[in-house]
This record gives sequence, C-alpha cells and structure tokens, in this order.
Amino acid sequence: MMKRFLLIAAAACMTALASAQPLFERYKAVLTEPRSYDCFRTADPVRIDGKLKEASWAKAMSTEAFVDISGEGFPAPSKETTVKMLWDDDFLYIAATLIEDNIVARLTQRDTIIYHDNDFEVFLDPDGDGVQYFEIENNARGIVFDLTLDKPYRSGGSFFIPWNCEGLQLAVGYDGTLNKEKDTDRSWTVEMAIPFDALTINFDNPRKYSTWRINFSRVQHLVKGEPEENWVWSPTGRVDMHMPDRWGFLNFVDAPVGARMKGGHTLDMDAYKLLWAMFYAQMDNKSAKGNFLRTVDDFFLTDAELSSIGTDDHIDVEATSSAFTVKITFAGRQEYYSVDQDGRFRIGKVEPKVVKNWMWMRFRPEWSDDQYREHFAKVHSCGISGILFEGYDQDVFRMCKEAGLEAHYWKWTMNRAECLETHPDWFAVNRKGESCFDHPAYVDYYRFLCPSHEGVAEYLADDYLKMSNLPYVDGMHLDYVRFPDVILPVSLWKNYGIEQTQELPEYDFCYCEVCRAKFKAMTGKDPLDLKYPMEDQSWLNFRYDAITHVVKTIAARLKTEGKTLTAAVFPGPTMAKRMVRQDWGNWPLDAYFPMIYNGFYYEGPEWIGRSVAESVKAVGGRARIYAGLMFPDIKGDDFEKALDAAYSNGASGVSFFDGPDYEYLERLKAYMDKHGLVPAN
Repeated sequence: MMKRFLLIAAAACMTALASAQPLFERYKAVLTEPRSYDCFRTADPVRIDGKLKEASWAKAMSTEAFVDISGEGFPAPSKETTVKMLWDDDFLYIAATLIEDNIVARLTQRDTIIYHDNDFEVFLDPDGDGVQYFEIENNARGIVFDLTLDKPYRSGGSFFIPWNCEGLQLAVGYDGTLNKEKDTDRSWTVEMAIPFDALTINFDNPRKYSTWRINFSRVQHLVKGEPEENWVWSPTGRVDMHMPDRWGFLNFVDAPVGARMKGGHTLDMDAYKLLWAMFYAQMDNKSAKGNFLRTVDDFFLTDAELSSIGTDDHIDVEATSSAFTVKITFAGRQEYYSVDQDGRFRIGKVEPKVVKNWMWMRFRPEWSDDQYREHFAKVHSCGISGILFEGYDQDVFRMCKEAGLEAHYWKWTMNRAECLETHPDWFAVNRKGESCFDHPAYVDYYRFLCPSHEGVAEYLADDYLKMSNLPYVDGMHLDYVRFPDVILPVSLWKNYGIEQTQELPEYDFCYCEVCRAKFKAMTGKDPLDLKYPMEDQSWLNFRYDAITHVVKTIAARLKTEGKTLTAAVFPGPTMAKRMVRQDWGNWPLDAYFPMIYNGFYYEGPEWIGRSVAESVKAVGGRARIYAGLMFPDIKGDDFEKALDAAYSNGASGVSFFDGPDYEYLERLKAYMDKHGLVPAN
C-alpha cells in the first residue's frame, strides 16, 4: 500500500510523548507478537490457474482470517480473507481466498495504483532486516503493481516502480462473475508463483534464509467516497503496512505438505519487543523534539521491561542528531540484535573481544624456578597476558616469556634516589623552598627530580633505552611520571594527619631556581610572587609541559629502537592534572595504566567505569587503556563488578596490583569465558 503512510502519526507521536507511560504500555498496539506460518514443500506440480485443484493445496493449512490493520480493539472485517502457502525449489506459491459478494475490478494497466480497486497485496522481506523489501499487488482482473522499497516510509524510504517480478505467474479465479453488480458473488481467488530468482536484487539467494518476514493486505472499498478498509494477516497496530518488524514469519519447512513437522523462527521475542519499543520511542522523540535519545537511561525503562532480557545481557545506545543504533547483546549466546533509524534490524554474532590483562609483580627471592614456572603457567591459563616486573632478573623474565606471557620492566621515572649523590641539584623544590634532596614529601623515598633541569630528560631516556635492550624485555613501563602529590587520595590523609582540602605549600612543587627562571622568561612572572599559584593556568601548564617533555624525550629515544613504552598514571586526566601535575592525555605512549584504585577515593566499583570512559575518550584511539585495579579494594562481590565497569567502558584489559590470588584468577577466567573475552596471547 504505497499511499498509506502513518495517517495518525503526528497525533500519536505527541500523545505518546506527553504520556509518562512505560514503553510497553505506550506502544502496546505495535508490540503484539506477529503471526507465523509453516510453509511446506509441494507434493505435486502446481498449475497457476486460480482454481486450487491440486492435492497440495487441499493439504496446506490456511492462515488465520485477516483482521483490521490496527489490531486489537478494532472491528473484525466484514468479509473473510485467508491465505495458503507452499514452496518448491523454484517458487514460493501463494493462494488467497477473498470472500466477496460483488467482484469488481476497473484498472487494466500494469503498475497503475492498484489499491484504487479492491486488491490483494503481498509484502516480502526475505532476510528480515526491515529494509530493501518487495511489494506485489493485484486486483480481481489479475493486473499487477509490483515495486521495491529501500526502507519504510517512516524512515524516509522511497519506492522503485520500474522493478518487475520477472517470471511471476499469477491467475485469478471467481466463484461468481467479474464486474456484474446485479448478481451476488461468493469469492475470488488469487494464485501466484513468485520465483526465488526474481528476489535477488539484494540477496544472492533468498532461500538461504529459512524464515522470511511476510504480510498480506486486502484493501476493500465498502462505501463509495469513504476511506477504504485495510484488512491484513498480521496486524501492524497502525494504518501503515510498511512496518516490516510487524509482518508475520514465513517458516520454510523442508518436508512435503501434510507432514507433521513444525517450523518456526528462532527470535527471542521478549528482547525483540524491547528493541522495537525503544525504536518507536526514538522515532517519536525525533519527531517531537528534533533529536534522538542518547543513552539507555533516557528511555526510563521499567524493571518489567528490563526483565525482557537476562541479567547479564546489556543494552547499548549510540545516537547523533541524524542517526541512532539500539543494540541488545546476549551474553550467554554471544549474539546481538540491533535496529537503527532506518528500521534496519540485524542479528549478529558477537566477535570475541581480545583483551590483554596484566599483573604488577615484585620478585620472590624465596621461590624456586619451578615455583615461578608454575605461577606463570597458572596466571597465563587464567587470562593474564603480561607481567609488569618491578626490577629485572634475566632468568625470571625468560621463564615468564617461556610461559607465553609478555615481560615488561617496571621502573620509576621522576622518583630517583640514585641521583642524590651524583646530582643533588636536580631535585624538585616546594613552595617553601625545601628540596626533595633532604626534605622529601610524605615519605623518605619520595625523592623526585625536577623535570626542567638540563640533563634530566636525557639521563632518564638513556637509562630506559639501556634497560629496554636487556634480554627478554618486551617493553618499559614508567611509574612516578609526575611531581609529588600536591593532593593525596582522600583515604591517605589520615596516615599523615593532614586534610588537603586545598594545596599546601610543602606539597606544591617545583619552585627551584631553574623552573622560576624559565617561567619568568616565558611570562615575566616569578611563581613565588603569584597570589594564587594553584589557580594560575600558565603556571600549571608550565609544570604539565615539563613532565610531558620528559616523557616525549624518553619516548622518542625508545621509539627509534622499536621499543614498547607504557606508563602507570593517575586515574583520568582531570584528576591526574589536579593531584600530581600529570597531563598524560597528551603523551605519545603505546598504552596507559590509569591506577583506578577506587578504595583510595572511597568510591565503589562503578567509579572505575567512569574513570575508564574518561581515559578512553582522552586518548581518542591513539593508545590502549588498561584499567589498573587495586585487588584488595575489589575483593568479594565487587570483583566482577569492577571487571564489568572496566571492560564495558572501553578498557582494552585490566591490570591488577597486589594480587589477585589463584581463587580470583579462576574467577577472572570464568568471567572472560562467560563474556566472550579472549586473552591476547
């Protein structure tokens, strides 16, 4: 029915949006389960003559009688219509019987607008994706109007009338007489054979789909001058046949007609219902407000609606001003359903997501070689791909790699006590004039270098390059790539008897003579004269850039040698800048390990997800994000929640600090198996 758009679309849209009803209630009329038909093979040749005398037609079951297009609550049609279907290797056979007391057909030219007569219409979508589908109409003379559509009208679709269903066979039979209004007729019959080969514009072989979407419509003009009746097999819920998601299911059964076999589609109809409820909400929101909903929360799904999918399944929404995708992923069977703004419905297999998980590890002098080998074999079998070693031992690195793990050398960067004797002038100075050389912040081992001193960046770059060339080293991992904490994580305040609700001078670095001179040369200001140094963006940027310069120097040196370079950084670039002057979002590294230790900040596991999302956005695909997790903070029920938060927000893996033990490694393996995650090696 090319002309029948959503006749009540505008009113329905505004009514729906004005309502606070749950989606299932709001869109009840368009969420009923479509009808289904099992179509069997012919048992004898079918002659297309409109008479239906073959034994196969006698054995074929009829569909349910047609109903009003709007579905429940609307009057039943005054004249019955039913359909039968069969198939063989070449054709889909359709036979419709239309009860009629006055058989009339005036139109005589192919591809005229047939629905101006009483007509019978077939809608076909072989792959069931809701786009690129076919329509065949005919009146009681057997005059055909056939066309294709790229997508439904509701999504801006257009039709293509020049398409002809090549090889279509169609005949009309009468129990009565055509165009003789003075007598009383009983019915007319449409018999057609649709060649599978004619439906290959968008499909290499439409028969490879065991279930099609199909629907039938009967347009009936009961009273001259009044709107026509629209009677259909599977109701759409609106006066619009161009809703392929509402069409029935045609199930091809590879058995002769009369066999006692069952066909049937395999769609999860509960999830399908939820997906399309969200589709209609998107379309209504666009019509009323000019934009699509951007997040799952914007749909205000009820518990009942969410129970349509499993607890481990998840919904994703992506939207711009002109497009959207709603996707439901089924964790148990690694499959997804999705729909977009065109009404394109997809079923896909979730490709295994390859992740690289890590552990930070110190050496265990008490372990034998066999214990190391057993440990590495265990962690590798449970989904760990790489180890970050604090230090270097050639034999341990070798055994690690022999177990199939990557071995990376984890070494401190700006915190370098080995320079106390050789370069005492290199150490950072706080706002009180105290140097890390003899007044370290917080703890005695906080001996931070100043990144602005000549020779510091080159010294560090040479050191990392030397270490990266040691046998069995796969990459270098930077730590303490920053200034001392100007603000500690809140959970540590009690350890030092301080409350860092503001920046305190003794923890604010670097005010050495070199930094002051360089900053004054750039800006004309001495940082010690700044009234509010914590708010002076130029002074903040100066220190961010000083650390970034060191990182870039190291990276440039290692990259020329083809070495991998990663770093442990503070969680999220925003916090990293505020707490340790670390602008890591602009560093040229291969990967970042943000230390998202939620317990340090009195946060739950959901905070891990927010931090990962910010980190992933900051690097913009230039590097990997591996979520650093403090194992003691996520033990118990929070373990899987932390993994969910990291992986679902774009982390390429996780890295554990201070654990996990073997019990939790087994839980990691079980989690990865359940969610289709595959370790990188």
